[in-house]
Amino acid sequence: MPSEFKDTIQISPETKPKENSYYEKKHLFWKEKNIFDGSDSQIYTQYPVEYIESNIANLRQLLIEVTDGCNLSCQYCGYGQLYANYDKREGKKQSFQNVMALIDFLSDFWKSEKNTSFDHIVYIGFYGGEPLLNFKLIKETIEYIEKIHIPGLTFEYNMTTNGVLLGKYMDYLIDKKFHLLISLDGSKINNSYRVTSTGVESFDIVVNNAKKIQEYAPNYFEKFVNFNAVLHNRNSIESIYSFIKQTFNKNPSIGELTTNGINKDLKEEFNKMFINRLESLKQAMNCEEVKENYLEISPDRMLMSNFIDAFIGNTYKTLADLFYNKENLSYMPTSTCPPFYKKLFLTVNGRILPCEKIGQQVSLGWVKEGIVSLNPTVIQDLYESLFNKIAKRCKQCLLWKNCSSCIFFFEKNADGQFYCTSFLSKKKADSYFSSYISHLEKEPEMYEQIVNHFLVE
Repeated sequence: MPSEFKDTIQISPETKPKENSYYEKKHLFWKEKNIFDGSDSQIYTQYPVEYIESNIANLRQLLIEVTDGCNLSCQYCGYGQLYANYDKREGKKQSFQNVMALIDFLSDFWKSEKNTSFDHIVYIGFYGGEPLLNFKLIKETIEYIEKIHIPGLTFEYNMTTNGVLLGKYMDYLIDKKFHLLISLDGSKINNSYRVTSTGVESFDIVVNNAKKIQEYAPNYFEKFVNFNAVLHNRNSIESIYSFIKQTFNKNPSIGELTTNGINKDLKEEFNKMFINRLESLKQAMNCEEVKENYLEISPDRMLMSNFIDAFIGNTYKTLADLFYNKENLSYMPTSTCPPFYKKLFLTVNGRILPCEKIGQQVSLGWVKEGIVSLNPTVIQDLYESLFNKIAKRCKQCLLWKNCSSCIFFFEKNADGQFYCTSFLSKKKADSYFSSYISHLEKEPEMYEQIVNHFLVE
């Protein structure tokens, strides 16, 4: 079936197709919807200053790097020797003066008419290094935030921690209802990359601390504590899931090693450690319990969900899209998050970034000695200059409707130009579209399942 549809797509204008062919009718329908042509996409490259200011005023999460120091030396750490796209780690601690200045800056936006949110929660995230190494700043920050009283605005706190110091500070974290994400890669063998600088494994300490919280405050643990694991060559999705589920009755979130900013001299070592999440998930789908709990992120459904969302025509990414003709909507190049639409990240060195996942070479602003430098016009120009470098290529790509690439992760070729590894040319479009459409024809229940359970929020 896929080959028949593919052959129909590949028919040249000079060749007369079979009359009333099922696949020809299907091809014409998709062609009328401009599915096979990326040239009609309306791409713009500039975020208005007012839009950036609105994002700041309606910020969802303020993320503060509390310290760049850590009491572990995980071999795959994104700030370790495998990577080369971050500021030098020196065990530095965040300045409370800078945190106060940034909160005051944001408060002016939160109090302004640009804040159009109703009953809005701003999540304050504490990030490291290991954030509990600078517990003093965490307490000072929360005390300062709790003095802010803005109608319709509340604050909640979250933290990703390696768990080593949880036993020492758990009373405070429980009292403030912290959303905790504890890093644990599975069993003792699975977790063996997570060691101290002297090579001592952290597994027993972390598991004991997590169990201590679970026994001491079971309701808090159930509601506010979750686990995060890194996938590598000493574990698998199935082994991670089995251990966390059996030990703590939790479904862990599982991520790959980051592929952004790899140290070129250690790429071979990185490749030995790296495990593809989708491939591991395919293997895990042999386990019925994993399949039941991770159905929504199975490889087939993740990819098919993106395809349906982009090309089927009856789903909408935002409420605003619902009120416009979908074919006439304009799009930004790539899937890069708009500045401050989701997060604002303050590094320990005073850099302001759009999130914690990107490298630290490009700053959107600074906080130095208690003074905030954040100019929406400068940010507008920065994003426009980045998008202009890739816009022409994006306009030729048939994946512009369901792009998953962030421009801050793009690499450069020998000429210093951005290039995208996900680019889909018209020449390859026949295989791409025929495979997805044929898959839906073979498993129509998948479409209903995705639309009803995964795309509807």
